[in-house]
Amino acid sequence: MTLSSPFHPGELAVQVRANEADIAQRNATVVSKHIIKGALPFIGQQFMAVVSSSDEDNRIWTSVLFGEPGFISAPDDQHVLINPQQMIGQADDPLWRNIRHNSQVGLLIIELSTRRRLRVNGSISLLASGRYQVTVAQAYPNCPKYIQRRQPALAEGVLSYVTPAPRAGEVLTSEQVDLIVRSDSLFVGSGVSDLHYDASYRGGDPGFVAVVSKQQLLIPDYKGNSMFNTLGNFELNPHAGLVFIDFENNKLLQLTGTAKVLWGHKDDEDRTGGTKRYWHFNITGWRETDLPPGLHWTFFDYSPHNPKPKSSEDLALVVADIEQKSPKVKLFRLTSQTGVILPAFEPGAHLPVEVELPRGKKALRHYSIISSSHDNRFYEIAVQQEKHGSGGSNYLHKKVRTGQVLTVKAPVNEFSLSSKGKHHILIAGGIGITPVLSMLRQLAQGKESYELHYSVKTRDDLVFKEEVQKLAGDRAHFYCTREENAIRLDLNTLLAADNNSSHVYICGPAGMIQAVKDTAVSNGWQASQIHYESFGGAIQETDREVEVKLQKSGQVIVIDPKETLLDGLLAAKVPVPFECKRGECGMCVTEYVAGTPEHRDVYLTKEEKAHSMCLCVSRAKSKSITLNL
Repeated sequence: MTLSSPFHPGELAVQVRANEADIAQRNATVVSKHIIKGALPFIGQQFMAVVSSSDEDNRIWTSVLFGEPGFISAPDDQHVLINPQQMIGQADDPLWRNIRHNSQVGLLIIELSTRRRLRVNGSISLLASGRYQVTVAQAYPNCPKYIQRRQPALAEGVLSYVTPAPRAGEVLTSEQVDLIVRSDSLFVGSGVSDLHYDASYRGGDPGFVAVVSKQQLLIPDYKGNSMFNTLGNFELNPHAGLVFIDFENNKLLQLTGTAKVLWGHKDDEDRTGGTKRYWHFNITGWRETDLPPGLHWTFFDYSPHNPKPKSSEDLALVVADIEQKSPKVKLFRLTSQTGVILPAFEPGAHLPVEVELPRGKKALRHYSIISSSHDNRFYEIAVQQEKHGSGGSNYLHKKVRTGQVLTVKAPVNEFSLSSKGKHHILIAGGIGITPVLSMLRQLAQGKESYELHYSVKTRDDLVFKEEVQKLAGDRAHFYCTREENAIRLDLNTLLAADNNSSHVYICGPAGMIQAVKDTAVSNGWQASQIHYESFGGAIQETDREVEVKLQKSGQVIVIDPKETLLDGLLAAKVPVPFECKRGECGMCVTEYVAGTPEHRDVYLTKEEKAHSMCLCVSRAKSKSITLNL
């Protein structure tokens, strides 16, 4: 590592080999010796943390700590505290012996229910109070890709449970092989002495880890943040530790061994998502521990980003019909050229459609499928024209005609109905009715408990009012906020009486999504009960020029009304990490020190917005804004 780079030689070598060194250097700015302010309260809210450490034989082990919220906390931006008195006792876990030998640890603080995670690498010490303190060497957030959503719960009295002595061995048992094969998540620890240790998450659809033998696993390496912390550690030190949680049977399986990266590996089924990278994990030892029966997990959904089999190839669909639903909204019905049934989808799914942008550039744009998931003879999408957008909706509105063939990919769902919900509250704002409409069809057909709230500016914007009324009847409620004597949606009343069995779904403007999230949380709703989809922070007609000042360099950059703050900074060669460009992942979160931001993200909490902003979608209410860059 150098003064100009947080990466060690192993990470740099892997970045070059993967041809992603430039992206890694851009994303390097997210790595800091300080925890970002917005993450401090996040740490104290967690039920679990993952820690990597090494023993006297330099073998690396990965441990999972469980406790009531507050067992791990951050008193300031340079330290993390771990309080054993608030944890489920794991006295025989190798972590406690390992840190007497080597104080370096990698710490992953992860909230599976929201897919948020923070990595902290540093040194650990025992304080006189009996708590452990991790002094930060590196801290940075990670994007939410590939994380399967689960909600943990601790029953009363679970902290008094002391886990029994673990079983140990070198060759996997048949039961352990079965656990690995059905797993959708694992944690990996890696590290290089005198540099840093690291703990990371890996996830995929069940079966993503292949068991080559009872002493060797094959693990795909998907596209990530391009920093290659784990693989970079493998480059200099092949020792690694894995841990699998058996969420159904409350067991913890820890493996230690060595890893070897496979480059350009045969991947006919596209199990790596296109990277053709795998790594072998050769097992030299394992430990299996029974967790307390009072630790429960509720599964919600798999990550929509998990790589799918290559059967999900491009589809060539014919535009069978186009209907002008309103001056700004067109409905497109797409069918197979040969009349075959189209790939199945679930309510809330969107269809990736190839569009042509200005200057002939092609790109994928995602549009919600509004037709019934029970009729796969066709897909219907509704597209609102955004005259000041990047060009996708303009292409569909102005150039696409009936009979034309469009290239699409198989439907993807990032906004699905929860099977755990006993009552469903659907909230749509404007064109956000599109994914909600397919959910409504499903709920109405299944005669389930639900209600729908559809808010727009004027009556003319109620594009699908007739369809909604036909499906929902008196369960549908409409709000036209700019009409005379307008009645607005009262979120406090709507979300006040939660019985822990309701789920709320929101699609619409970022402000509406944030208002629903804030109101629900303030009324005691769990994050796992709140589902939302954002269309990102589209450029708006009223956007104006913004002057961005960089506090550290003194540079001043003027952002055009038709470009985002992120794009303007990148054009000026200012390295800012980013991932989703929709205000959902937190990779581009940056502190501001002067000016007034106009928040358009759905990632930051109300408290976090007091000092940070998502540059990919947000702008400034003031004429200028100063960033801590």
